[in-house]
Amino acid sequence: MEMNGPIPPRTMNLIPWSQRTLVFGRSLDEMPVLLERMQGTPTRIAALLAQQPGGIPDPQLEGKWSVTEHIAHLITLQDRFEGRADDFEQRRTDLCDINLTDQDRLLRGHKTRSLGDVLEEFRLKRAAFIRRMSGFPRAAVEHLAFHPCQKRPMRPVDMLLWIAEHDDHHIASIQALLHPPDAFAAGHSV
Repeated sequence: MEMNGPIPPRTMNLIPWSQRTLVFGRSLDEMPVLLERMQGTPTRIAALLAQQPGGIPDPQLEGKWSVTEHIAHLITLQDRFEGRADDFEQRRTDLCDINLTDQDRLLRGHKTRSLGDVLEEFRLKRAAFIRRMSGFPRAAVEHLAFHPCQKRPMRPVDMLLWIAEHDDHHIASIQALLHPPDAFAAGHSV
């Protein structure tokens, strides 16, 4: 059977984040675009939640993270990115390791809070990070430091690309939670 038109995005599988490959080495001129994209992440999540009739749900499907847990994960990483920003500002040769061994405990702690409060915390932390990165001196923006997991040198623009792509991955995951593919297959409107 031939399909006409594009495949609806919600019928496609989301590639697991650990299987994604990013190409680093972008122009420093892309930094303002990446910062703008990152700044919009809390607003994009809020817009998804605002589309939900009858309040803000916090669904969790098949043992996967809930909406709150996705946002809490972004908060956890946002806190860790401050150390990486320090590394670039101080022009260290190696970037710090981002340790997520305490993440399960942190995610559980956020589950006791309202989804709106968790999203607001993320918005505030992200806004502060954007301000910080926007004020980086040229020497820090141009600095290369070795990334411990990627096993290669990175510049701040590469870190921002990673964050922006990672944000988009979690936004797509939240979209899938709020609008499961079988709702479309069954003909339900959203």
